[in-house]
Amino acid sequence: MKKSWKSKIVPYLFLTPTFIFLAVFSYYSIGNAVYTSFTNAQLGRETQWVGLSNYINAFHDEMFLVSFQNQVVITVAAVVFSVFFPVLASELLFFIKHKRVANIIKTAFVIPMLVPQIVVILIWKFLYSPNFGFNTILEAMHMSGITHNWLNDPATALFCVVLIGFPFVSGMYFLIIHTGVNMIGEELYEAAIMDGASQWNVVRSIHLPNLRPYIKIVVTLSLVQSLSGFGLVAATTDGGPGYSTMIPALQMYNVAFGDGKFGYASALGVILFIVIIILTLVLRKGIKEEN
Repeated sequence: MKKSWKSKIVPYLFLTPTFIFLAVFSYYSIGNAVYTSFTNAQLGRETQWVGLSNYINAFHDEMFLVSFQNQVVITVAAVVFSVFFPVLASELLFFIKHKRVANIIKTAFVIPMLVPQIVVILIWKFLYSPNFGFNTILEAMHMSGITHNWLNDPATALFCVVLIGFPFVSGMYFLIIHTGVNMIGEELYEAAIMDGASQWNVVRSIHLPNLRPYIKIVVTLSLVQSLSGFGLVAATTDGGPGYSTMIPALQMYNVAFGDGKFGYASALGVILFIVIIILTLVLRKGIKEEN
């Protein structure tokens, strides 16, 4: 029996409010930002059309160019850490056959998700303090010669920001990869072991190929989060010392809400948006799934 046109249109009616909210709060904002990027919109001044001037200025802005170099380092590290360590933890957990122990370890990986991210960042900032944290530990080990003002030295600040979050087993990314490992099931593992395969061969030839869809999700999420977020840098170094830890998203925020230059800030945001879209598409295409 064929469905009437009314029954066919009902699902779309339920989706209509979602599309309306997306259009108002997401797509309109993006469109308005693109338009504003071609103007000199600034607090207290009349808005005028300036064409590509903001984009030209951006690519001649030393801070913006340095911030992109810093962002490359932070993003590459974030993507690698977000994939490698959750995969490693999930694989090690898979080979623990004592279920109670495995559940305890799994819970230990997930519990940190309950702690607000800003709390974790501030704890790490305390550890990098010149008078406490790591320096105190080094002095107790009679290694005071390598104590350092970690976040206030341009030579070490960016490296220290990258290391925040060690051992980098994000609860969310771990759950995604762990779910993928469990979806593979133990049948293939048991068959491979009966055929004489080692545990490493199981990981390399069975698990990793089947984990590609899940790894693709983790790569996409970590890439977008790294490029669009600036809370980590803002709470630790605020882009300093100098430009050594400045990133585009933080500069965009400072230009907009610090200097009031919404036109230039919008141009920086559009450039960052385009970079995120391109990198996401390239990486998602590069990680091919098994047929």
